[in-house]
Amino acid sequence: MKPDIEKIRRDSLTKMYEDALRSMTEDEIINLISEVNYLRKQLVYQSDIINKLKQQAMEDPMTGLANRRTFDRELEKAMNMYERYRHNGALLLIDANDFKAINDTLGHLAGDAILKHIAKLLKAHTRNTDIVCRIGGDEFAIILHEAVGNSAADKADQLSNTIAVTPCTYEGREIYISVSVGHCCFEEAQDKQELIAKADASMYEQKEYGEAVA
Repeated sequence: MKPDIEKIRRDSLTKMYEDALRSMTEDEIINLISEVNYLRKQLVYQSDIINKLKQQAMEDPMTGLANRRTFDRELEKAMNMYERYRHNGALLLIDANDFKAINDTLGHLAGDAILKHIAKLLKAHTRNTDIVCRIGGDEFAIILHEAVGNSAADKADQLSNTIAVTPCTYEGREIYISVSVGHCCFEEAQDKQELIAKADASMYEQKEYGEAVA
């Protein structure tokens, strides 16, 4: 029977600590306990800082949504799952209409409030398994997991209609904003670049259609 090396090491360390404690005065033991507690608190504090930094690296600071870096990583992961296991999905790209005009007339604080408003609606009307991102400026993206056929188009229409009829309240006034939502299913693209390009083209088609109707 082989000796338990780990147990021998633990017992040896335990005995060493016990011998050290016996040689210490009561005040020295109290000081040691205080130092250990201080170090423990420092470790917890540093762990919290690391976790916050990790979160900040993945989140858009204004809206709290996933940022562009997270979007790129999650889309790559979702596309790999589709290629390997045929886990269907779709990409939605969302762009606020006439956002520059709102910034110019009402100010950037109003623009920020609208971006937060859109982000809140997008998050509220998607599933927990979907990835909602702000990828820059007034542009958003959603990675829909297990989306097939017309479900991506239906979700795009639903989000567009919901945002159009839900005003943003800013400084006591209601501001209506519309968005253009493009979509493309994984099965319609050969790779991530083509998926993004097709969703982007779909979004601008919606934007031009909306302007034509107006």
